[in-house]
Amino acid sequence: MKYLFEINDKSKTGKNLLPLLQDLSKSVSGIDYLSEEEVEDRVLVLLIKDAVKSGIASKKRVLAKLGIK
Repeated sequence: MKYLFEINDKSKTGKNLLPLLQDLSKSVSGIDYLSEEEVEDRVLVLLIKDAVKSGIASKKRVLAKLGIK
């Protein structure tokens, strides 16, 4: 099972916790550090893969809709 935590880097606790998690992700396997943009990209990729697998959308249609050729 995987867990996803959202950390507010503007809060005092978030500022203290974020560097620790970044260091852990570099030295320990099983912990990944992803920025907000990377998470959004990963979610989009998973949605596209699921749609293509289910036959709801073709890769060509999805990429065209996103403006990517």
